[in-house]
Amino acid sequence: MKHRDRQEKITIEGNIYGLTLIWNRELLGRSVVGLSPDYAYITKNGSYFALIDCSSDVNGFFVEAFHFAMEKPTWRMNFNYLNINTIPFRDILVRLPLSQSIN
Repeated sequence: MKHRDRQEKITIEGNIYGLTLIWNRELLGRSVVGLSPDYAYITKNGSYFALIDCSSDVNGFFVEAFHFAMEKPTWRMNFNYLNINTIPFRDILVRLPLSQSIN
């Protein structure tokens, strides 16, 4: 599986969404089991909107509303069998509740 760092922005209905996905290539090269990326999140107009959880050795990932530790997210979307490294950012966004925000 090819791991791709991503910094992308898309404007939808006047809101600017940003995707950040950064892998630690040094750790990936030494890992026997899958690792999460160092950074994986989505912003909306410059504020945290969603967190992404994925692993370097498995297809599938999930996106959930930004929340602080020990808090339960207000929503969560599963992307089973899809690859976070290759799915277009717009295809992620169209499945999320974009009208919701932490503000």
